[in-house]
Amino acid sequence: MATPSAMDRKEFLQLFGMGATALVASVCLGGCGSKSSDPAPTPATNVDFTVDLTASSSADLNDAAKGYIYGPNRDVIVAKTTAGAYVAFQAPCPHQGTSVYFNQSQSRFICPNHNAVFTVGGAVVSGPVSQGLKQYTVVQTGTSLRITG
Repeated sequence: MATPSAMDRKEFLQLFGMGATALVASVCLGGCGSKSSDPAPTPATNVDFTVDLTASSSADLNDAAKGYIYGPNRDVIVAKTTAGAYVAFQAPCPHQGTSVYFNQSQSRFICPNHNAVFTVGGAVVSGPVSQGLKQYTVVQTGTSLRITG
């Protein structure tokens, strides 16, 4: 028979469960901290690549249903506006670095992580972000785009 100070299995499991729950809750709540706990990603520098508009890898860029592609390192998004112009911006959202996508029909860049929205010019429309997207230079020569910045 157990002594009065001994803990039975049921009591141990209840205490263990409460402790584990408290630990998980503190980790989760800690991950939802302020913006300053998640430093903004640094936009790519020394960007210089070419997009061949006739290549199969560029098909999504000219597809009216999508209208964008990512650069070779996924650090730049190249989009085609409804007016037919090509634009290029940093792909990582300035908030926490999730890759933005382009909604061609709305002419907006959108971060799927926290629903930050940016204009076709890269300016902030809404969301938990305080700065816009860095723009890169796009020069079209025939069926080729050169993105630099």
